[in-house]
Amino acid sequence: MKFNKKWLAAAIVVAVIALPIIIGKSKGESGLEVDISDVTAHEIRPTILASGVLAYRTEVNLTSELVAKVRSIEVEEGDIVQAGQLLMRLDPETYRNAIDREEASKRQSEISIQRQRVTLQLKATQFERSKKMLAAKMIDQNRFDEDKNQFELAQVELKSSEEALRRANAVLSEAREQMGKTDIRAPISGKIVSLPIKVGETAIPSTSSLAGAQLMQIADTSDIKAELKVDEADIAKIAIGQKTDVYAAAYPETPLVGKVEKIALAPSIEGQGRAYKVTISLEAQPKLLLRSGMSARANIFLSDGSKKVAVPVEAVITDPDENDTKKFTQYVWLVKDGQAKKTVVIVGDSDDSWQAISKGVKQGDKVIIGPAKTVRQLQENAYVKQKAKDDKADADSGADEEK
Repeated sequence: MKFNKKWLAAAIVVAVIALPIIIGKSKGESGLEVDISDVTAHEIRPTILASGVLAYRTEVNLTSELVAKVRSIEVEEGDIVQAGQLLMRLDPETYRNAIDREEASKRQSEISIQRQRVTLQLKATQFERSKKMLAAKMIDQNRFDEDKNQFELAQVELKSSEEALRRANAVLSEAREQMGKTDIRAPISGKIVSLPIKVGETAIPSTSSLAGAQLMQIADTSDIKAELKVDEADIAKIAIGQKTDVYAAAYPETPLVGKVEKIALAPSIEGQGRAYKVTISLEAQPKLLLRSGMSARANIFLSDGSKKVAVPVEAVITDPDENDTKKFTQYVWLVKDGQAKKTVVIVGDSDDSWQAISKGVKQGDKVIIGPAKTVRQLQENAYVKQKAKDDKADADSGADEEK
């Protein structure tokens, strides 16, 4: 009987020790399967999304200052040209005829001036003689007045001819200047990116889209910028120097690194709202065939991307205050000893993937990030376990870690 009591006591002791382990194991095996992530330090880069176009930084639209037919074109679209190089000749015949007319007018004025100077000299001599003769009472006052009038008239006629010569010189100078404008030369060095006019067509002095208004377009294609439109609700967050990734439509997976260079002071009307033009200077991309007018989207980064304690954005849950809709509580579910623990947090910056946490968690903590339906149904101290991953997911994860 004593032997049986000893064995019974031993069995009770073993049961007391093993029961919590069995119960814990049972609860662990039946715990909710969830996705768990580590709380780590990450680069947080909040962004503003914008869209726009690419544009050459230096770009010139050549237009004519004259109405004239195109006589010859010395370049082709795509050619590289240097500043001052002859690009096109307009028909100079009209302006050559004008020069001939004004040169003839100038010669006539010069001849008239020579003749009138001789006449003035004669009239001046006669007038001086008349003054002496009047003083000697050899002529009457009427004769003196007539000689005086003839002298003064000769002075006026000479001044008139001299003025006519000045006008002829001015018109001749203008005609020669117009003649010089029939030779169209490159104002900058660059590439001919557009050449819409043809030989025989008429060039016109206009900034409109009429045929003949634009002769050609020259640009420095090595220096390109982005012109973005930022909604008025976001413009206050934009500052000069902020880093930007721009994605051209032709290269949607290749970021064009740049920074904010200029912010417009006045908005433009965009549909029902307003937007401000933000100019982005881009780093040179010699291997990419970028062109002015290409559509582009951009991420404008609002911070320097420094590392902060963060969790995946899906880990943070926001509950509104039942009594005040303007107030809310944000929390995460941490995993401690296999149990879910609701933990209130204070958040900071965020981007598309990560939410910075300034208070409530620390690096190394385990946080539940999904599935969303399971997270919504979690209770305090509920037993949880890492959701099983299939072999393919493990293989992909391993490959990512090796990278």
